[in-house]
Amino acid sequence: MDGVKEAAEREGSGSVNAREPKIHALVTGATSGIGLSVARGLLSLGHSVFATGRSGPRLDRLTEESRGKEGTLYTLACDLARTEEVGRLIDAATGALSQRIDLLVNNAGLAIFGEVEEATLEDFERLMAVNLRAPFLLSRAILPIMKKHGNGLIVNISSVAGLEAWAGSSLYSMTKFALRGLTGSLLAEGAPNGVKAVAICPGYVATPLVSGAPVPESEMIQPEDILKTILYLRELSPAAVPGDIVLKRLGGL
Repeated sequence: MDGVKEAAEREGSGSVNAREPKIHALVTGATSGIGLSVARGLLSLGHSVFATGRSGPRLDRLTEESRGKEGTLYTLACDLARTEEVGRLIDAATGALSQRIDLLVNNAGLAIFGEVEEATLEDFERLMAVNLRAPFLLSRAILPIMKKHGNGLIVNISSVAGLEAWAGSSLYSMTKFALRGLTGSLLAEGAPNGVKAVAICPGYVATPLVSGAPVPESEMIQPEDILKTILYLRELSPAAVPGDIVLKRLGGL
């Protein structure tokens, strides 16, 4: 398949119980921060991961890393701001994962901050494309697959800025509020077929996105905390689903 790279799966007993089926996961924004942590963590547990991001070289480094892991990794470099690239990703991921995706992590996101009157139409359209349109298109394509298999989990990475808006955060907050709305509708539509959808709303996470924040990285939420939250969601019984999950930094956002 054009552009898709597969890392060989290592033979061995692995971390996943032999009776437990592997997760087939699609993770966006997997070249750094939260997405990279989630991809690494799932691979270390022996699951199959389709990882995507804009940087081919960074995906290649993840591939090299994964050679010592138990899971299977597929990668595709693409720009989720482009609708045709999202379509290419959907085709590639569903093909590589044999038309079965158990976990979709819509993590890729951009942040542009500034007063409303300073925002440009270009800024608006790019944030809407990456932060909202791409998760919508991916969820629209994958929800029917999950329904067909009678289970699945869609995790949308929102933000505390999707719960409360501040001066200078209009564009970013708008997309994160809307992403929570999409998540609620996905849950309502997927629930009759055993499909769950959850928005995770973290405060400052130690990623490149908040590199200029007035908080030391050591005092921030760690990307691994998001991985652990997703694994917790996977371990819940089929009838249990939380609402939005809010993760705040101890003593602050």
